[in-house]
Amino acid sequence: MQVRSRRGFLVAAAAITASASVGACRSRNEGSGGGDDPLDVSASASLPAAPESLAADGTTIVLGDPGAPLAVRLYEDMSCPACAEFETEGTAPYLKRAARNGALQLQFTLGSFLGPGSKFAANALRAALDQHKFADYHDLLYREQSRVRKSGGFTRDRLLGMAIMIPGLRGPEFDAAVLETKHRDFVEAADEVLRKSPVQGTPAMAIGGVLVPSDSHALFTDRSRLYRRLKKAARAEE
Repeated sequence: MQVRSRRGFLVAAAAITASASVGACRSRNEGSGGGDDPLDVSASASLPAAPESLAADGTTIVLGDPGAPLAVRLYEDMSCPACAEFETEGTAPYLKRAARNGALQLQFTLGSFLGPGSKFAANALRAALDQHKFADYHDLLYREQSRVRKSGGFTRDRLLGMAIMIPGLRGPEFDAAVLETKHRDFVEAADEVLRKSPVQGTPAMAIGGVLVPSDSHALFTDRSRLYRRLKKAARAEE
């Protein structure tokens, strides 16, 4: 897990990479997505887009049915390299498929402790939610994060430029929200939620309201282990 100082953040990101092969993310035990278990969904399953909503607390972005009994919360900072690795090569794509398959609601708390770029990105993602494009834009920003970081990080103009790649996202409302930082209150409130939480770094995960221990790296990299943990949590919710 990464810590909140920039130096510790880079060291911890490297440690995660060294301690867990991303190859472990793709389990031979993945299901076909066509069985009776909605959590057992494969990467090849054809799934509808997940509903997107803002929770009543005003700081949580939800993918999937907000009434689903099983909830998984992710704490992230859009400028965090370890978060990008988790989102592109770890178990985050599986969690998003499970949300699309109706198995759970996936909740996002977006911190912005890594600087202005994180705040601009969180604001833009909140604006994308208004256009029902949060999930697509969220995926895109993490795919592009490494390249953007090398050129100085997220800026309003870069965020608008990347938004062109998401059909239907760009428009007067979205553009104004990004350029004027319309959702700055959301950004600051979400960052405060993360600051006051027991989370010591990002990415972090809570399953059924229980924070995953910082030494449980396998749940961020190994689909099979995460599936088993989710099954146990789902049984507890029944």
